[in-house]
Amino acid sequence: MTWQAGFSSRFWLAALPLWACACVVPVAPQFEDPSENYPPFVVSSVPTAGAQLPTSTDPTDTIQVTLGDPNLDDILVARWLIDYPPYDASISRLALEARLPPSGAVNRETIQFAPSCSDDQIASGLASHRVTLSVADRPFLSPDQAPADLQLDSLPAKSPGFVVRTTWVVDLTCP
Repeated sequence: MTWQAGFSSRFWLAALPLWACACVVPVAPQFEDPSENYPPFVVSSVPTAGAQLPTSTDPTDTIQVTLGDPNLDDILVARWLIDYPPYDASISRLALEARLPPSGAVNRETIQFAPSCSDDQIASGLASHRVTLSVADRPFLSPDQAPADLQLDSLPAKSPGFVVRTTWVVDLTCP
């Protein structure tokens, strides 16, 4: 082996680590698509959704509902509404509103409602009433900003949120 051949091979062996370090391939930043917004939903209810409830004098008889939302960071707003939709100023009532904070799980806490003629100002003269649970994953509009027929559970048009309704019929004649 000549001096030049030895120098040449030693040069390449010595330069090899420098060459490998010089070829840095930049890694592109990784972007994740924003998570899709899913509607809230009823996990379970007692009595079952759509049921007709007989008249009861027991104040502990309640409608119990467990709600869920796949978007774990959503704050759910639940409204118990009487004789709605559509909105009729003479009989429709917002009886109760509840906010369910994020829980770190899909299922949220169970909420309950016991319709009451006096507490909920239920209209008189009707033998039965619709009780609607309206659940949104965004705050509702104030009634003065909402459409006339959906004043009690509308969301802003710009809001990418969802409203889900579940209804029961309660046999309740209020004086």
